[in-house]
Amino acid sequence: MKRGVLTFVVMFVLAVSGIATAGVLAGAKDDKAERNEQDAGVDGGPIERFHMAGSCDLTTVPSLPGNWTHGDYVSAVAANGDAAQIREAAHSDCGKPMVAVGHGSGPPEHALEHMAAGKTHGGGKAEDDGSGTSGS
Repeated sequence: MKRGVLTFVVMFVLAVSGIATAGVLAGAKDDKAERNEQDAGVDGGPIERFHMAGSCDLTTVPSLPGNWTHGDYVSAVAANGDAAQIREAAHSDCGKPMVAVGHGSGPPEHALEHMAAGKTHGGGKAEDDGSGTSGS
């Protein structure tokens, strides 16, 4: 009889703790879903993007939704069907995050300065130093 009661109590405790754990895990997923739902209405999210009207004139920019992205801009230009304009739009900064604007034409300025000064990388070797091993 004591063994049966003890088994019942242990099973009851395990069941309650399992239900509590499931509730906590389900609550975490709901928070994430709610956050995604809030950002769903804003195409580019809260990120500040390059929307300069004079530079982004290959399509009617005011027709693009909310905080439009680079992909939105290129897709809108592609809808016109002009291959040259599509290429130009793809290489533009329009709709890109502001932190990425101007980085499409080679290494960043600070990297060019380091290369010109002959500074080394973290490994201690300069740009033009060979490693002493052949590639093949």
